[in-house]
Amino acid sequence: MNEDVRRSRLLVSRRRALSLGGTIGLGSLLAACAGTSARSSATSAGSATSSAPMTPSSTAADDIVAALDAVRTCTTSPEQTQGPFWFDVDSIRSDIREQRPGSVLQLALRVQDVSACSSDGRATPIPNCVVEIWHCDAGGLYSGFESGGGGTNSGETSDGSYASGDQEATTTDDGTYLRGAQVADSNGIVQFTTIFPGWYRGRTMHLHLKVHLDRETVLTTQLYVEDELATEVYAAAPYSDRSGRRTLNSDDTFFSEDAILTVSKQGGAYLGLINLGVD
Repeated sequence: MNEDVRRSRLLVSRRRALSLGGTIGLGSLLAACAGTSARSSATSAGSATSSAPMTPSSTAADDIVAALDAVRTCTTSPEQTQGPFWFDVDSIRSDIREQRPGSVLQLALRVQDVSACSSDGRATPIPNCVVEIWHCDAGGLYSGFESGGGGTNSGETSDGSYASGDQEATTTDDGTYLRGAQVADSNGIVQFTTIFPGWYRGRTMHLHLKVHLDRETVLTTQLYVEDELATEVYAAAPYSDRSGRRTLNSDDTFFSEDAILTVSKQGGAYLGLINLGVD
């Protein structure tokens, strides 16, 4: 295991994450960012501070909308399994890294109602929905499940500020890194700062995602990247310290072409874009 990955797993417990101010109440966030974009600032991969929602300049917001207009739209996102490692972290924050080492990945995701697309291929955005993401660290482990193995059904369901009735797994520790949610702005857009996920046996690189509307989960899916990009990222530390052969998209049971992020290099970070279609 890469030494940075090992050390990072020892640093931040759930109690410390809360004391750092990494979460804020959903009600106060909705009041603070009504009609604005929840844009996180780009910070270094070593930062442990979670960014509160910020109001971007109109130019920045317009640029994000234009970038998302340029990628595939009006496509229903595939419904996929939530996997064995989900629990209700109930955490509204844009920077979900908590000092996890890895290549910085910034995400701009737009939620759209694709039930009635216009003739020019545009869909209506869904504002004020909550988009939740979670994924493994560079070493292939999920927070809350560092003992390894698959998560087990806890028999409990979520009852948090944005998710209700979803089956939770039994956690083995109190970690919360690489988990969080954001409220969509008036354009249906959320943004996150995270790291490029690692991989583990049997699965290609992926991120998990849910969309919640009025505390109901209306989409559960996973996001992917092209194999060539994953190969590029995994050639550098801390990913390159992993042994074994990773699974490619073509060999992954759940992989979907309709859930591939459009990724570009932006300075020292990667920017991932996708429109999430809900019908």
